[in-house]
Amino acid sequence: MGTFGYLVISAAKAVRRASWQRRTYEAGLALFCGLGTAVIHLSLTYDPPQDPLAEAIAYAVLGFVLSVTLIPLRLVRPLSALMICGLLAIPMGGVSLALVPLSAAVGYRSWQAVPIVVAYLTVLVGCVGGIYRVSGFPLLTSFLLGLMEFSSFVLLPGAVAAMVAQRRLLLTTMHERNQQLHAERKLAVGQAQTRERNRIAAELHDSLGHRLTLISLYAGGLAQAPKSAIGTEASTPSSIESPERQQALALLRDTSAQAMGELRQILKILHQDGDGDGGGRSLAEVEETVASARGTGTRVDLARIGDPRPLPLMAEHAAYRVVQEGLTNALKHAGGAAIRVEVRYDEDALFVEVRNGPGRPYEGQSTGQGLAGLAERVRLAGGVLSSGPLVPQTPGSRETPSDSGFRIGAILPYQAEVPAAAPSAEDDFPQQMARNSRRQRIGAIAVVSAIVLSLGSCIGSILAPVPQETVSQTDFDAVRVGDAEGRVRDRLPEAPWYPQTGADGESCEIFVAGDDVEPVGSNIAEVQFEFCFLAGKLVSKDLWEIPD
Repeated sequence: MGTFGYLVISAAKAVRRASWQRRTYEAGLALFCGLGTAVIHLSLTYDPPQDPLAEAIAYAVLGFVLSVTLIPLRLVRPLSALMICGLLAIPMGGVSLALVPLSAAVGYRSWQAVPIVVAYLTVLVGCVGGIYRVSGFPLLTSFLLGLMEFSSFVLLPGAVAAMVAQRRLLLTTMHERNQQLHAERKLAVGQAQTRERNRIAAELHDSLGHRLTLISLYAGGLAQAPKSAIGTEASTPSSIESPERQQALALLRDTSAQAMGELRQILKILHQDGDGDGGGRSLAEVEETVASARGTGTRVDLARIGDPRPLPLMAEHAAYRVVQEGLTNALKHAGGAAIRVEVRYDEDALFVEVRNGPGRPYEGQSTGQGLAGLAERVRLAGGVLSSGPLVPQTPGSRETPSDSGFRIGAILPYQAEVPAAAPSAEDDFPQQMARNSRRQRIGAIAVVSAIVLSLGSCIGSILAPVPQETVSQTDFDAVRVGDAEGRVRDRLPEAPWYPQTGADGESCEIFVAGDDVEPVGSNIAEVQFEFCFLAGKLVSKDLWEIPD
């Protein structure tokens, strides 16, 4: 299949993953660029009757096919698509409407400086080489025209797209920053509430201790009180208890009731933020959780490796939560994807992993708080949590974990102490803003440079002196109709001003007359000599006066 087949498959995959609105847009853009390239190429390069129609149509079809292929390819391989279009601009005469969206895609999606520079230099060479091949202009004029085309239709769209991408990145970063600040504020409020509840619980704990002390004292007093005040013949308990004993019993009953009430208040306060889970879950309940996930119709494989070993309570709970969070994320963010759960008892630690393949992406927003909380739980158990896509993503890529699969894994030691508090992450928001501002300035400089280069090359191509090899009046008079073509060409310059084909199929070449040729008419700007050859002989020669 080769490289071209691989590129076609990549373009098809990019289109297949897009929504129908995006597919419609991509199809319209590809057809517009393909048809526009074909029409422009025919109008600029086909000059009948000397140009073969079949060759012009072949190049036009080539431009159409490449545009239709490269436009969707830019979604996944923007640099490759731009370089291919730049190289193929040489046989296409440096003309391709696809250069505009391809360059914009590179500016919007690519970040590596060196590949971008190489791609743009390739396009510049393609533009200059294509114009030089088709037009026959001198190299300097072709370079200026190619530079004008490159600046206007390649460099400028790429610079504008890069600025748009940087602005979008800035807005996204600020939005994420606002969400983070909101989450931190919510967390701070929750921590304050937790501290206050703990303080209240501590106060109630002191009160509960006081009540229990009173119960102990009342029980001691009850043991020392006389059992009966009037004898043992009484029919009711109250009649056989002394007043002191009855008072101690009443105090004991009231104090114990108050202590139970305060204990209920403590438990209610401490469990106020509970998630409804009555306590920690163990690895023995993993099968039940996997069975619940299978009930959704998803294929879930569970692998237990090694001999089970006793774990600390926090590690046991953390391992179960890794499985639970991994299954939840896979069912939510990669619908329909196969899931594998592995619980492996190694020699010195427990390894727990949940991985899933690509599936249907989740349309809603994800806060990422679940993984953050899980990482803290694993850390407190003395372990390490890792998570990320199965296939590493390239910078600037827009693929989601549902496109390449995702994994969550944790290593939990069998014996570990609770670690110290994790240091707070440094705030890199100022650095992100500084990098974004620097890239914005680079984009602005690129836009200004593209405009200046475009205008300068346009003016330069108009004012640039065109070196001409002239034919003197003596050489024109020295050759005669019927002379051999080789004898005539010995007196003519190597390159004509421009060639053309005569009405009878003869090969005609136009040369600029020398300064010694005096025009006959008035207001004549230039005098040209035409020499036509057929069957190896000079069949005609003419003098043309170009009016001013």
